[in-house]
Amino acid sequence: MNKKRKKRRNYLLFISPGFIMYSIFIIVPIIYVVYLSFFHWNGLTEKTFAGLSNFQLLFTDQKIAPDFWHAVGNNLKYLLCIWFIVTPLQFLTAYFFYIKIPAYKYIKFMVFMPYVISSTIVSFFATMIFNPNIGILNRILKMAGLPQGSWFGDIHQAFKLFILIVLWQSAGSGMMIFYSNLLDIPRDVLEACSIDGATEWQKFWRILVPLSLPSCASTIIMSTIWALSVFDLPYILVGSTGGVRGVLDFVNLVFYRYTFGSVLNAQSNYGFGAAISTVMLFVIAVVTAIQNKVLSRFEYEN
Repeated sequence: MNKKRKKRRNYLLFISPGFIMYSIFIIVPIIYVVYLSFFHWNGLTEKTFAGLSNFQLLFTDQKIAPDFWHAVGNNLKYLLCIWFIVTPLQFLTAYFFYIKIPAYKYIKFMVFMPYVISSTIVSFFATMIFNPNIGILNRILKMAGLPQGSWFGDIHQAFKLFILIVLWQSAGSGMMIFYSNLLDIPRDVLEACSIDGATEWQKFWRILVPLSLPSCASTIIMSTIWALSVFDLPYILVGSTGGVRGVLDFVNLVFYRYTFGSVLNAQSNYGFGAAISTVMLFVIAVVTAIQNKVLSRFEYEN
């Protein structure tokens, strides 16, 4: 018994620094934000208790509620694009590197490089390409005698271009996870399949894809966090308003406008911003629960 208690004490000593830091910087701020959501506060004057009025304003106001739910819809649409477009392309890219296509080392470097570039620089590159006035793309189209576009000013093209930029920027992260997972698959398994007469397609679909599902789960979890907290890329591309008719309006942009942008009653309202954060905490919890339920089917049993 004394040895077990000593081991438990050692375990607690090892995890306590990390647990304390996590609590201070993660748990305590979350609790405080939920607490602040029941108050009116501009950051300077005294807080006044508001009850559920911040939530009532968020859900029933004729201007705020449509903006908020439209932004939530954009976040979820973006999340679905990440799941069903970006992630499969990341896996296919990793597979091409795994089978060692020509110049795969150089291409792998070029695919991964945008991931280490900040979103600010990526947005700058996108602006230099797609800006309707100074962008390179419109200049090339003009020289070729082709019709020019407004790109991010076009409600039918803005979201598609945004996903394209995200794909270019984030392809490297998921690709490296999938590529590392593919390299860990024993060669003996693939050689045995070849001896049994399996085709390349059968090895890909029956061996490589199933054995890559755990890494797929990790990639999806990271992508979900990114998709539900995206802010910098759309903010730099189209501003805090979310572009024309809010085509790139996300929840964090709504939060920014109403918390720091003096849109609500011409003043900042941290309590209302906390209410937005609390609702998104619930949305993220629901999405995470569903996601974990689905992804748990892909975990291997020891």
